Amino acid sequence: MAPTLNAGDDILVDLGDCNERLRDGIYVLRADDALVVKRLALHPAGRRVTVQSDNPAYPDWPDCDIEAINCIGRVIWAGRKIG
Repeated sequence: MAPTLNAGDDILVDLGDCNERLRDGIYVLRADDALVVKRLALHPAGRRVTVQSDNPAYPDWPDCDIEAINCIGRVIWAGRKIG
């Protein structure tokens, strides 16, 4: 998610902010056996979503069924060590 988030950044995740409350934002998702942090962009009509990375080295996952997204929670805060 660089440049928004970098390796070693701390994040605070709201575990209750998924499913019914899902909206545009940065989320922790389970993808196979890994946890990933991605930006979700909900499509205005229907239950579809695009999963995006702020890092252009990683491709987007366009037009996903919202039921196929394994959401852990929404990132609500991030911090990093200075210096």
